[in-house]
Amino acid sequence: MPQKAIFQELLYKIEGKLSFLADKSEENEHNTLSALWHTASGNRVSPIKANKLELPYLKPNQISALKELIASRLLGVPLAHLTERQNFMGLDYILNKGLYIPRKETELLAGTTIELLLKEYSTETKITVIDLCTGIGTIAIAIANYCKNSIVLGSDIYKPAIEAAIINAKHFKLENQLSFYNSDMFNPFESLGIKNKVDVIVSAPPYISTVKVKQMTKEIADHEPSEAFDAGPFGLSIFNKLISISPDYLCNNGYLIFECGLGQGEYLAKRLSLNKQYGEIVEICDEHGNIRVLKARKVSEDL
Repeated sequence: MPQKAIFQELLYKIEGKLSFLADKSEENEHNTLSALWHTASGNRVSPIKANKLELPYLKPNQISALKELIASRLLGVPLAHLTERQNFMGLDYILNKGLYIPRKETELLAGTTIELLLKEYSTETKITVIDLCTGIGTIAIAIANYCKNSIVLGSDIYKPAIEAAIINAKHFKLENQLSFYNSDMFNPFESLGIKNKVDVIVSAPPYISTVKVKQMTKEIADHEPSEAFDAGPFGLSIFNKLISISPDYLCNNGYLIFECGLGQGEYLAKRLSLNKQYGEIVEICDEHGNIRVLKARKVSEDL
């Protein structure tokens, strides 16, 4: 049977049988099958990249492997854990099973930060950025890739994520700009002598309450680490540290930029405004008008 006919037959068989999470809006039946097809051929790519490529010829044993991948996806295994790739800001990250999968919605945070760095720091020889709760290095690597004058330090408490971040830094040949630490929040930076010297602190922290984490869909709960989502009883525990400690590390007029959950933006913007160390607080909304990113500037101590 011709390859295109095999593809169409398989596409017909999965139509209506796959469920797609709202926070993985880039996935659909066609690009899911395309990504799995490429994976079976030995070329691991995300669905976004797969959609732009010609389908390679599959040998009979590769078609068998493809059918096994499809069966796993139908059972609820995330696509990114099968392809071991996830696209973020135009980059295909390496991602192993059991790791948090970067979401497209976080591109609003990464894009906001990169735009700021390119606009306000383009003439600087070197800029220092801290990425807290870095995960697999998603935002840190995107910043290093698009802002060549940046040095980015990332921390995360989940060791497998940091191991993946180091792999991705090498994958994109950005090791000279990136350093990753398996430790909590600001802890690894206390001895580096960078207090009051950091230009930007960025973070996409866990922001879901413990109760809601336990109620998450099986595709997430069974395959991604709870550490990536669980932010304590009220979903705000890490924000408290982020807002209170960041001024110790930011230089005068440096920026704190972070992602927040639905319904948290207004409260966190008020928290920032009550802290006299911050000024120029900006609420950044998604396409639906929800506050998803907050940006605040450290008030100069010379004022």
